[in-house]
Order: sequence, then structure tokens, then C-alpha cells
Amino acid sequence: KSSNLADIKTANEGLKAVTEAIMILKTFYKEAAKATVLAQRASPVDEDTTGPGFEGAYRGKQPASKGIIGLLEVIKSDFSRTVRKTNQAEKEAAAAFVEFDRSSRADIAGKETKLALDGEDLRSTDGSIATKMQDMQANMDLVDAAIKEVEALKPMCIDTGMSYAERVAKREAEVQALRK
Repeated sequence: KSSNLADIKTANEGLKAVTEAIMILKTFYKEAAKATVLAQRASPVDEDTTGPGFEGAYRGKQPASKGIIGLLEVIKSDFSRTVRKTNQAEKEAAAAFVEFDRSSRADIAGKETKLALDGEDLRSTDGSIATKMQDMQANMDLVDAAIKEVEALKPMCIDTGMSYAERVAKREAEVQALRK
């Protein structure tokens, strides 16, 4: 931006200077074309200066002035084009910056929203994990209690201290006792 502003300032200064130079030259050559000799009487110098180029008042080099003024007009148009193109480039750069700024801000806002939502999901998941861990611990405590109970009942069911034949005989005795 600062480069474009410096270019525009320089081109405007050049344009102003060339326009002023063209105006000065046009005024000079316009006045020179109308020039007349102010001396009313003949001068002794006039006698020595005979020949081409020494007749009448000096009117400037009128044909050469057109080339010089034409060249200055081209320079003036170059400065004008530089100002115009640099202004256009600055407008395009400003528009591109505005578009970039808007898209960047929208992108940042979207990412900030996603970050906030991800944070909420994380907190929710952490809470769910804590609850599930507590439930798992309660279930593990129940399993431990059931295993202890099974272990307590195991001697009654498995290790009775009698063989199979003894148990059959005892059962038969109980059945006989019940029949009487």
C-alpha cells in the first residue's frame, strides 16, 4: 500500500510539473509567433546581419516546438496512465484484502465454535467415563461379594467328608427312618 501511495504521489507530482511545462511552452511559442520588432528606426546591427534567419523579430523555432510539446504530451499521458493504473491496482488490492479478511474472520469464528463444541464433548465424555467407572466398581464389588458367598458355600456342597457310598447309605437310612 505504501509503495502504491508513493507511486501515485510521484506520478501526480510529475503530471503536475509536465502539465505546467506544456502550458509555459505553449504560451511562449504562441506569444513568440506574434512577436514584432519594436525598433522604429534602422539599427546599425541590421546592416551587418543580412541573410536567412535575421529578418524581423525572433519567433522561436515554431516547427520544433510541436515535437517538444508532443513529447511532453506523451510523458503527461504516461503519468496519467500510471496514476490511473496504480489507483486501480490499489482498489483491487483493497478489495482482495477485504475478501481475505472476511473469509479469515469467518474461518476463525468457525474454528473457535468447533473448539468450544469439542471442549463440551470432552467434558461430557469425561463425565460419562467417571459414571461408568463408578458403575463398574459397584458391579465388581457385587461380583467379589458373590464369589465370597460361593466360597463360603463350597465346603457344604463339595467337601462333605463322606464318600459316595457313605452318602448313599446315609440317604437310605434317612428314607427308612421317614417311612417308619
